[in-house]
Amino acid sequence: MSNSMTLYILIKHDNSLYIAHCLELDIVATSDSIDGVKADIVSLIKAQIEYAFLNDNLDHLFSPAPSEVWEEFYNCEEAHEERYDIEPSREGKSRKEFVPPRLIARMCLSEQSQCYA
Repeated sequence: MSNSMTLYILIKHDNSLYIAHCLELDIVATSDSIDGVKADIVSLIKAQIEYAFLNDNLDHLFSPAPSEVWEEFYNCEEAHEERYDIEPSREGKSRKEFVPPRLIARMCLSEQSQCYA
């Protein structure tokens, strides 16, 4: 899909808490539900992307997660994609300043080294 960013997200369930980790941005969110953690991590990712593009700060957008997190994601048997629109939230900001219009999130739910879509 053109004009979109694809990012990888590992979601773990630890006791009663879900933890989502965006691998390219090294951003982490937590929630007591799977839907809550997905919503929170996507919201954080969108805010980070929007800020970086609107403030000409792309040099600091990407900060990779530790290698063991990447390894755990790539050990997943299945991952699924979810697509989100990115709308600039700032009032009065011109669309002349480019912000990618879409985010494609490849997510994997990991429970004890087994991943489920």
